[in-house]
Amino acid sequence: MIRRILVLGAVALAMLVFAPAAHAQYPPGTPGASVSDSTVSSGDTVTVTATGCDVGSTVTFYLNGATLGSAVADADGAASADVVITGSPGTYQISNSCNSAVIDITITGAGVTPGNLARTGTDSSLPLAKIAIVLIAAGGLLVVAARDRSKKSVSA
Repeated sequence: MIRRILVLGAVALAMLVFAPAAHAQYPPGTPGASVSDSTVSSGDTVTVTATGCDVGSTVTFYLNGATLGSAVADADGAASADVVITGSPGTYQISNSCNSAVIDITITGAGVTPGNLARTGTDSSLPLAKIAIVLIAAGGLLVVAARDRSKKSVSA
């Protein structure tokens, strides 16, 4: 009986640890904007999207007031365009003619400057914590199973 409870507990714990994150669902047509990459080098191409637009309307995208490109809103009221971001390093704003949404985008220098190392790895310890919890639960189950076996072999 105890073994079943521990196994069910371990399964429930594993399901909790490895469950996918819930994604917020927004109603279609909600005004907003997005960009495929908010940190780029000058000359990079990104995809900008505006939502909540009138169906079939032409949406123009701007970088600090200068025209980047345009697209036609689809049946869902979303317009997307691939645009080339140019300019000197700094932070800029992308806006559109469809709604008042503004996106900040950072233009970095061309490439990595000498002396700087590329950033690798992650700052998040959550994946390692999930693995640790599962390993601890599995170890506990192995200890319980070993105790149960030793009790059976002693009484036989």
